[in-house]
Amino acid sequence: MLALWVGSVSAQKNSEKTGALLWKISGNGLKKPSYVFGTHHIFPLSFLDSVPGLKKAFDLSEQVVVELIMSDMANIAVAMQAASMMPQDTTWQMLLSKEDYAFVDEQLKALFGAGLETFAALKPAMVNTLYSANIHQKMFPNVKPDEAFDVWFQQQAIKKGLPVIGLEQVQDQLALLFESSSLSRQANDLLCMLRNKDYAENMAKNYRKADFKGLSTQLHNICPMSADQQMALIDNRNKNWLEQLPAIMSKKSTFVAVGCLHLVGEVGLLSGLQRLGYKVEPVRK
Repeated sequence: MLALWVGSVSAQKNSEKTGALLWKISGNGLKKPSYVFGTHHIFPLSFLDSVPGLKKAFDLSEQVVVELIMSDMANIAVAMQAASMMPQDTTWQMLLSKEDYAFVDEQLKALFGAGLETFAALKPAMVNTLYSANIHQKMFPNVKPDEAFDVWFQQQAIKKGLPVIGLEQVQDQLALLFESSSLSRQANDLLCMLRNKDYAENMAKNYRKADFKGLSTQLHNICPMSADQQMALIDNRNKNWLEQLPAIMSKKSTFVAVGCLHLVGEVGLLSGLQRLGYKVEPVRK
């Protein structure tokens, strides 16, 4: 899911944060530093070995914070299936023009060997999720579901006996994914993604370079979110997390692992933490 957030202090706070995926958080009363790492939800686990300072930061941390605790994948899958069903009074033909319906149908058949008739019972956002997973599987064929960064950090924390804290509940994320935008908007988002097949590849390239500016440019110029989607998926979530993190970090050195897009820009976590009075530094070695 997604997102980043006024003299001498002002100049520091307005400086653009890019070029690193791992950031050190200190000051503002913290007895020990904490760390924020921007994840990619589907990326080779071996990439973590190339992130400067990551192993040391994780080893120094006394607790781990993630978007969502993934320990009960079976129940999460059941809840997702229920939330992703298309309302019985809505069809894909109602959401897409005849031409767009034919295009989406053709693309899905090429990708999955099955067209919109097969996906008729699913909301467009779910089909978009399946499409994204399919594309990433082709990009990274050796990546297994339990090797996703978000899952891996939680598994490592459990092995070390560290507390794992979730910033959100399953129902929070499902509501954001399937209810935060209209079905028509979801269908248009899927259509745009199918027309921009290099989107995921370019996102991966920008992530590998820790190019937050490139990520932000792509996010806002190619299949951009509506103002309501931006508010629901990124802005409000970042605000909620920034309300939780100070108390969490004050207790123990914390390793925070959330989607890299939540770090990006003026509404992101890095800028937000800086505005709260913390020192925010890239970890480069």
